[in-house]
Amino acid sequence: MMKLLTTLMICLLAACSTKISTRYYSLHALPEPSTMVSLPADTTLGIGPVKLPSMLNRKGIVTHKKGSAVQIASHDVWAGRLKEDFSRVVAELMAQSLGVNDVVTEPWNTRFRPQYQLQLDVQHFSGQLGGAVRFKVNWILSGNYGKEKLVSRTDDITLQTEGDDYQAYVSTLNALLAEFSKTTVRTEIANEISKRAMSDSN
Repeated sequence: MMKLLTTLMICLLAACSTKISTRYYSLHALPEPSTMVSLPADTTLGIGPVKLPSMLNRKGIVTHKKGSAVQIASHDVWAGRLKEDFSRVVAELMAQSLGVNDVVTEPWNTRFRPQYQLQLDVQHFSGQLGGAVRFKVNWILSGNYGKEKLVSRTDDITLQTEGDDYQAYVSTLNALLAEFSKTTVRTEIANEISKRAMSDSN
C-alpha cells in the first residue's frame, strides 16, 4: 500500500512539474515608414461597426486544419478581446496611412460623431499554422456622419506564415491588416475622402 501511495505521489509531482504555461498574444499595428496621403487636418474617421466570424470569438487562438476542421488552442490565447484589438489596430493603421489624428473606434461619444465611418464585415481572419492565412473583408465607407454611403468593396488577401508556431501565425495576422491598410486606404478611402473634401470646399 505504501509503495502504491509513493508511486502516485511521484506521478502527481511529475505532472505538476511538466505543466504547460499559457502564452498570450495581441494584435498590433505594424509601423508605416511614411505617410503618402495628405487629407484635411479636420478629417474625422470612425471604425465600426466591426463584425468578426463567430468562431473567432473566444480566448483560444483558432486555426484551420485539413478540410473543414478547426483547432482551438488551449495554451496560446489572446491577451484581450480579439474584436476590440482588431478595431484598435485598424484605427491605428488608418491614422498612419491617412495622416489624420481623429480616428476613433465604436462606440464613440454621443456628443462626437465622426464625419466618415468605416464599417467592416470580416468573412475570414484565420488560416493554418505554418501555412496560408487569409483576410477577407467586406467594407463600407460612409460620409455625412454615417448618413451617406460613399463606397463599398471586398478585399481578399492571403499571406504565407514564416514559421509553424503561434507567434508566426499572429505576426501574419498583423501583416494582413497592414497590407489591407496600405492597399485600400491609399486608394479607395483616401481618394473618396479627398474628393468629398474638395467638393465641400467649392
